[in-house]
Amino acid sequence: MIRRRLRGPAVAATFALVLTAGSTAACERPQGWTGARHIAGKTWSAWWRSAPAAIPIGAHFSIRFRLCGPPVRRVRVRGWMPVHRHGMNYRPGVTLSGRSGAAEGLLFHMPGRWQLILDIAGDAGKEKLTAETVLE
Repeated sequence: MIRRRLRGPAVAATFALVLTAGSTAACERPQGWTGARHIAGKTWSAWWRSAPAAIPIGAHFSIRFRLCGPPVRRVRVRGWMPVHRHGMNYRPGVTLSGRSGAAEGLLFHMPGRWQLILDIAGDAGKEKLTAETVLE
């Protein structure tokens, strides 16, 4: 049996991988975020909440989100109606500061089942986190 010792960069890379792998599983709700919802993926997970808390039909709303996982370069937020196979008529503005962000100008223009999608890109790759909500 051959034994190898990890040294220098190999130790740091292994340690970073272990920390990253556990970070999505241990993603705690941000303090004070009552009513926040959680979305879990393989690489990232997110807590999000909307303002107003009850997403309106045909009126603009915003979301705040907090990501857990490796560093993030870009987040795109969009809405999709799977039954009708179309998205929103508006493209929200997204701001990102570290792993926290906000999306302004979302609008779900009709009742039904909607998906709120966070498209995340970072050094660890890309991932799509999806939350579903039904507007009546």
